[in-house]
Amino acid sequence: MMLSPKHGFAVALAAAALAAQAQDAAPPQEVFAPASGPGHVVIVISGQTGMPNYTATAQQLADAGFFTVLVDGNDFWIKDTHRAWNMLKDVIARAQASPQALPGKVGVVGYSLGGGVAMSYAAKMPQAVAIVVAGYPLTSYIKDPVEYVGRIKVPIQMFAGTANTYKNCCLIETARKLAEAAKAAPPPMLTLKEYEGVGHGFNLASAPRKDVPAAQDAMKQTIALFKQTLTADPAK
Repeated sequence: MMLSPKHGFAVALAAAALAAQAQDAAPPQEVFAPASGPGHVVIVISGQTGMPNYTATAQQLADAGFFTVLVDGNDFWIKDTHRAWNMLKDVIARAQASPQALPGKVGVVGYSLGGGVAMSYAAKMPQAVAIVVAGYPLTSYIKDPVEYVGRIKVPIQMFAGTANTYKNCCLIETARKLAEAAKAAPPPMLTLKEYEGVGHGFNLASAPRKDVPAAQDAMKQTIALFKQTLTADPAK
């Protein structure tokens, strides 16, 4: 049977729509449900080394009572920013729709590369995200701290070590410039907690023993921020 040009055009449009949906589909993820029952949603975005290095962090958040979804930061650090935006929105929406999730806005925490993703995308989603936490985040792509901070719509809490020189990706000097720029337009949408002498990846199993206190403190503050913010700021 031959298709009419009109029919053929409709088929082509449908195929294009399906391809677009597949392209923007949620990336691979791992879910950590709290044993205590439904919890507020927290999205964890891994660094460049991938999800396995961050499962312990995701489990800690689930143990604290959050419905936690872990994704790979590499899946979002792509040239197609529209696609990355839609993928993160889909991850959030799917998590919110889970029967194990309490209603309301979500918290997002990203590390290294994932911290850059969280700051660039999640921090501009005020309808869905209540707060962003960025651990030793990638900032080398930021050329104008004042302009960058001016586009933040969701509060960011950054944790960074003063001795972080890993690939010059996440230097404390850039973190300080961002924090100073945020102070110039109160209330500051980005605040920085520094850890003296601490390097990159301080919450990973491979981190030096001297960095363990920084990891413990950052996680304690992260959990406290999520408990305070996600309970007080439900979705409208």
